[in-house]
Amino acid sequence: MQLVEKARRLCMLGLLALSVAGAWAQEPTPGVGNQPTVPDQVEAAFRWGNFAELERLYALYGKSGVRSPLTGAPRIGHFWMGIGQITKSNLKVSDAYYLQLDALTGQWAREHPQSVMAQVLHARSLVAHAWAHRGNGLAKTVSPAAWAEFGKYLERAAEHLQRTEALAVKDSSWNEVLLDVGRGLGWDTSRLMAVFEDGIAKNPDHENLYFVMQTNLLPKWGGNLETVDRFIALAVKNTREKLGMEMYARLYAGLSYDEVEQQLFTQTRASWASMKVGFEDRLRRYPHEDHRNMFAYFACMAKDKATLQEQLDQLGERYNALFWGSNPARNYEACKQFAQQV
Repeated sequence: MQLVEKARRLCMLGLLALSVAGAWAQEPTPGVGNQPTVPDQVEAAFRWGNFAELERLYALYGKSGVRSPLTGAPRIGHFWMGIGQITKSNLKVSDAYYLQLDALTGQWAREHPQSVMAQVLHARSLVAHAWAHRGNGLAKTVSPAAWAEFGKYLERAAEHLQRTEALAVKDSSWNEVLLDVGRGLGWDTSRLMAVFEDGIAKNPDHENLYFVMQTNLLPKWGGNLETVDRFIALAVKNTREKLGMEMYARLYAGLSYDEVEQQLFTQTRASWASMKVGFEDRLRRYPHEDHRNMFAYFACMAKDKATLQEQLDQLGERYNALFWGSNPARNYEACKQFAQQV
């Protein structure tokens, strides 16, 4: 017990030190100047080792249907965004950091055996530790020793999740992290789809499950574009009554960002007419500048000059590089020039 407590104190010191350098872009709370965002609150509670506050925030924001009033994003995603500031695998820290994080989250999981959040949090820590060993490079750049550590920590995460499956009978965050684990362990599509379908049955509002599952189907993870096309058709069928064509636009946009870049309309079955309707459906409910940036970028890719100009006019100076592809500044300037051509 003394060793675990020592690890907890060391972990908190490391997390607090890291917070000095930490900075990230998040959605502000409407009408409130300096009120912390949801990820701010979650990250602060985690850094201070305040498990009770994390549990309170999870109960508040983990409910199905709780969305941002600005962007429409489910708040559960914002909760895990805050966690991710501490557990992500590309922090410039030593392996000791992840060992301490595993010890802390493992302690919480043991002390709170009925908390789904605690179990998922520990699994996320193990997944981050696995990827910290592997890195984000191509498979051929990973050493045999790094592969061994990668597999070891993913297997530990899978075993922990499988032990707590009954506890997570109504919690789809469990499914989301298991999809990440399964991708790393090379599970086949049918096994991954079973995890996805179980998560959507628990919480049809958990949109990020679609994006995580789509990632698992990408060619760079052993899938193919035809399977992705079919998956997007399924996603639209599942969500159309509530979201219209929104998921069609967002998932094909995600496919562009993650895999095919500006070859979206030549390498896949993506239809600009359908994507346009999807972006319009999204903006009708949540007219946020992020959505307009994305709409403008894909209108430019589709050579829809009228729609591009309309969205650029609406945006004004609110350009956000995040939504303009792998070379955002150049893409944005080229699209503005295209829109102005007679």
